[in-house]
Amino acid sequence: MRRQIPLKLLQYYTLLSLLTFIGVQILKFFSVSNPTWIFHYLNDFLTIPLVAMVSLHGVWWIKKDRSIRLNIFTVFSLVILFSFFFEYYLPQQSYRYTADIWDVFCYILGGFVFLMLQKIE
Repeated sequence: MRRQIPLKLLQYYTLLSLLTFIGVQILKFFSVSNPTWIFHYLNDFLTIPLVAMVSLHGVWWIKKDRSIRLNIFTVFSLVILFSFFFEYYLPQQSYRYTADIWDVFCYILGGFVFLMLQKIE
């Protein structure tokens, strides 16, 4: 019997997001010139769906139940955690980090995309 992949569209989106994230990091490493929004905001937009998907896979593995979905409270908690840590705490600890309200917006938008794609079966 063939096992059906749950949340197929979300799985593909996550894989594409991961490849995009890696691509952006490679471009940064080789100092390739790109629009600033790619280097400053794209990875922030991709972060919450990637972390949420890894978390969901962890829950599936622990509970042995692939019907489980992350609720809005869990995804919102991820957004709050990332926003607080990367946009408030780290900028106070090191000059290498800067607080940016647009990063928070990208985290929120990424969380919203994850929740919407999770609803599509």
